[in-house]
Amino acid sequence: MKKWKQITAGIMAVILAASCLAGCGKENEGKEGDKKTIEIACWNAGLGTVWLDELITAFEEDYPEYHVEYTATASATAVTAPFRNEGSDTVDIYMAVKEYDKEYMEPLDDVLDSTAEGESKTIREKINPSYLEMETASDGKVYSLTFGGGVLGIVYNKELFEQAGIRTLPRTTDELESVCDALASVDIVPFCHYKTSGYWNFMSEVFFAQYDGLDYYINSFYGCTDENGNSPSKDVFTKKDGRYAALKAYEKIITPDYVLAGSNSNDHVTMQTEFLSGKAAMMVNGAWLSHEMSSIGSVENFETMKTPVISTITDKLTTVKKEQELRKVITAIDAVTDGTADISEYRNGDGYTVNGLEVSAADWDYVRKARNSVAANFSGEGMFIPRYSDAKEGAKEFIKYIYSDKGYKIYTDALHVTLPITMDSGELDTSEWNSFEKNQLDLFLKAEQVVTDYIMSKHEIFSVGGASSFANYQYVNKFCSNNVADRQNAEEAWESMIAIVEKDYENSWLANMK
Repeated sequence: MKKWKQITAGIMAVILAASCLAGCGKENEGKEGDKKTIEIACWNAGLGTVWLDELITAFEEDYPEYHVEYTATASATAVTAPFRNEGSDTVDIYMAVKEYDKEYMEPLDDVLDSTAEGESKTIREKINPSYLEMETASDGKVYSLTFGGGVLGIVYNKELFEQAGIRTLPRTTDELESVCDALASVDIVPFCHYKTSGYWNFMSEVFFAQYDGLDYYINSFYGCTDENGNSPSKDVFTKKDGRYAALKAYEKIITPDYVLAGSNSNDHVTMQTEFLSGKAAMMVNGAWLSHEMSSIGSVENFETMKTPVISTITDKLTTVKKEQELRKVITAIDAVTDGTADISEYRNGDGYTVNGLEVSAADWDYVRKARNSVAANFSGEGMFIPRYSDAKEGAKEFIKYIYSDKGYKIYTDALHVTLPITMDSGELDTSEWNSFEKNQLDLFLKAEQVVTDYIMSKHEIFSVGGASSFANYQYVNKFCSNNVADRQNAEEAWESMIAIVEKDYENSWLANMK
């Protein structure tokens, strides 16, 4: 069977992919002699397929007993159309949007606990532990590993920052507001996004996790468990937690004066083109920008800043209560993280001293984790094996190959983006990477917390019921609407969210789970 190339997204993609994947089977397997065929269905979400071609070529050379073929489509729904159809689905590896249906997915823990040929560390030991926490289901098993995605953050135009005289990147969300003021004062539009809210939702999850801590974020909120241990609980959705704190930060920076016209109505390609052409100074975006927009413009003058710490994190601290104190502590933490200072320079007994400020160990750790948090959608692009596949062994060998040092080098050489792993030995060759790509890699390597709402252990009220952290409410559009009648502040947006919770919690979210 010949390898199919990318199918155009849309209705024809759904029809063709579903019929071909379900009906073609492995009837031509004999043409490959005694080789065992591995079929892959891949969602082409902007990364292209050159990396997959090169990985397959190398894998087939190293494992001549296998033959790998794939379909690739830009339609996320077309890719997984055959999934769960056990009697007709012949796909062995899906590379698709996140799936949560463990009943039909093969556990990958034996892959994680295996060691690639010639290496000393298991794949589990090589994977970023924060990412792996997001991929671990409530039964303690891992069913999916990423094949794409990457780090997200506030990408900024270095030339426009220089024109505005901005020499220091914002450490907090209050400082981010000051950056917006400085840009606007010289007629530079601070932000742009695409309809309906761009990638702001990823930043919202980071600010949420910064404010409340990752344990609350994963286990209490996305576990839908209230303070009394009740689960599911509507109280989880109505509690004013880090989501409200994020809205309060946004109402100061996502405003009509600070957002490029067209952001609420144009698609991502249009607005990314506007951004790269210098129409706005900042845009929440990710690792794929360099690859996806390579035909439009260079990203050489762009970098992703470390995520500012939400200023109201001081609500959670005992020894750091003022904005200026928070900034000093972040500066010290950055110095330690970047290697320009040693932690011993700040240690003082059980705590720390920063420019005369006594900081408890608990507060230092809380701010450090918040500062070294990055948004990422690795988990949103999942690679999994149907439990009913008749080529599980080969499929697992291919996934293991991707996560070997050799496979990882092939992947990164082709795409100049990282997977959430480190090398068993040696380092990546980044000599051909541009500054934006190197900056993205550096952010990931220094990250302590990789934050995403694609959490495999999340309660079914989210994965099945349709609930979401912000009740599926499009608050970004409301903050920057040019129509005064439509515009909202944080309190009004929160009240609109709660109204949705009251309406949908029982009638929709819980009902959908039955």
